[in-house]
Amino acid sequence: MIRVYAMLRITALTVFLFSLLVWVYVVLIQITHPDWIYAPFSHINIFPFNWRLDDVGMTAFVFAIVGFVVWQIERMNKTG
Repeated sequence: MIRVYAMLRITALTVFLFSLLVWVYVVLIQITHPDWIYAPFSHINIFPFNWRLDDVGMTAFVFAIVGFVVWQIERMNKTG
């Protein structure tokens, strides 16, 4: 059975990696097609799918920072 701290560490690492990938995707879109940055992230017009790409990028960057910090704190504790 996975302990709570190990599960927190795994979740934090997953949030960090996927959020970093989304942020890199938005940055690459901004570099290659700067006129697309104000376009919606999806064609679905229902919240949260209708967020603009720049909003998704900022949110992903914040989630990446939080995931990294939690992952590092849990990695330093080694209690799990």
